[in-house]
Amino acid sequence: MELALNPNLIAEASVPETDLIRRAQQGDPEAFDELCRQHGDRLLRQAIALCGDVSAAEDLVQETLVSAWKSIRRYNGRCKIFTWLCSILAHRHGDALRRRFPTPWSMLLGFRRQAAADYLERLADPGPVPAAALEQSEDSQRVLRGLARLPHKQRVVVYLRFYADESLEGIAQALGCSVGTVKSRLFNGLERLRSVSPLKETDQI
Repeated sequence: MELALNPNLIAEASVPETDLIRRAQQGDPEAFDELCRQHGDRLLRQAIALCGDVSAAEDLVQETLVSAWKSIRRYNGRCKIFTWLCSILAHRHGDALRRRFPTPWSMLLGFRRQAAADYLERLADPGPVPAAALEQSEDSQRVLRGLARLPHKQRVVVYLRFYADESLEGIAQALGCSVGTVKSRLFNGLERLRSVSPLKETDQI
């Protein structure tokens, strides 16, 4: 089954997302393809923000969707499906960082950085997404540049909180841990970020 974003997919916009998820969990690849279509652009925006490179971001999304398809039966509905996908994306990105020396956004060659920024601008945004606006902000980019320096567990929590725009409860459900653990990782992650790139007082948990 091809999990890449396919412009020829037939939209099922009238089908509730919960029905698509149920069908996907029962092994229906067309239902999962439709979930990919609905969330693919937002997921790609997140991947570009993390990778700073369009080609690497597309590979990351592909790997994320393959992993999601293999584990869709484990999705329990206690967080948004997009949050669950973003948690997989963040874990896959962390794996990639461990396999090679990370190339942060600020260190990319100029043409690659500009190409990624231009691609982000061209991606369609189907509705009001708080994270999309946050991605473009100066504060967001400052936090993003420091994420690669965080321990993996802290990095995932900070990413889901500020880039996937998820609640503490939703993050806890997506990661299978307690809200207290999420708060601790978020607090420690933000403290580390402040030490390498001072944050404003408004950057709160």
